[in-house]
Amino acid sequence: MGRWLKATRDADDRPGGSPRASRGGLAQLLRRVTACRTCPTIPTIYGYRKFPPSAAGRRQTRFALVGEAPGIASIENRRQWTGTGGLILRREIRRLGLDLEDLFYLTNAVKCWPAARGRSAANRSPLASEARRCRPFLLAEMEILRPEVIVAVGGVAARALLDRPIRLPDDHGRRFVVAGREVVVLLHPANASRHRRIWPGYRASLLALFAELAGRAGYPIVPVTAAVVERGGRYLVTLRPAGQEHSGTWEFPGGKRAPGESLEGCLRRELAEELGVDARVGELLAVVPWPNAERRLVVHFFRSDLGAALPVPREGQHLAWLTPEEILALALGPADAEMAARLHPRVRARW
Repeated sequence: MGRWLKATRDADDRPGGSPRASRGGLAQLLRRVTACRTCPTIPTIYGYRKFPPSAAGRRQTRFALVGEAPGIASIENRRQWTGTGGLILRREIRRLGLDLEDLFYLTNAVKCWPAARGRSAANRSPLASEARRCRPFLLAEMEILRPEVIVAVGGVAARALLDRPIRLPDDHGRRFVVAGREVVVLLHPANASRHRRIWPGYRASLLALFAELAGRAGYPIVPVTAAVVERGGRYLVTLRPAGQEHSGTWEFPGGKRAPGESLEGCLRRELAEELGVDARVGELLAVVPWPNAERRLVVHFFRSDLGAALPVPREGQHLAWLTPEEILALALGPADAEMAARLHPRVRARW
């Protein structure tokens, strides 16, 4: 991995803050990137079209987002991640009231646009030789910035950072810890819809990651978990009792995550405390932001199984087993209403 993964730093105390990287060093490196003409124009890079240094996003940050290579739409916009695939990332992070540049330093494993031969405005996958030539630039960026978490989007980016075999979509969401730093591997959004096994939960996985990092950066993100428990086509919902926030509304049972607690551990604890059950927490179904004036709740809905156990209200709340149509007729918070709508057969078929 190189010595950049072994560097230590002092954290800035503002949201999104980071060590004060050498601005001169990064500016000098980006000038070298702009001037580079190492790859032959045929059959690889043609035109050496790159992002301007101003497209790199946030310099003083704890997180880096590494793509595979510039796309032509983004190159022409002079802004990264503004093509069809990149807008998927932007759409999800905007649900938190943020944009990519608010949280990440943006860069790519291959610095020039890899144009498809014979087509004037078409992208192609970067070649291994191109990634190999650009890798010193990428590692130098990480050496200067020393990010706490690096999000690698696509196999080319992941292999350039990890120098190990990566298989997608199997490795989507996998985290590697090297010298105390995290590298999170994501399937490229342009490829996600091709994988039916991954696609239903793909957007949820993006938003869950962005919410986690935004919280770590100091933004007012409150992670909440909720259980989607189904028996015979009916789902378990509970009524918030008087005296609690949002009393009188129905919800999928769960609660706020405690510091240092995993999302799955939080949900198991909440279900044990509220309903006296030992639940098995399954797949992440949806992640839904719930904004208010002071903070942004981000609700993580997990498919959960209670086995043969019968839930018993321990906090004076009512509970019911209802169909999605019946749930939607109740007074619900916005996140629970969105989850209930997704469970409706007509909506689920489109999701």
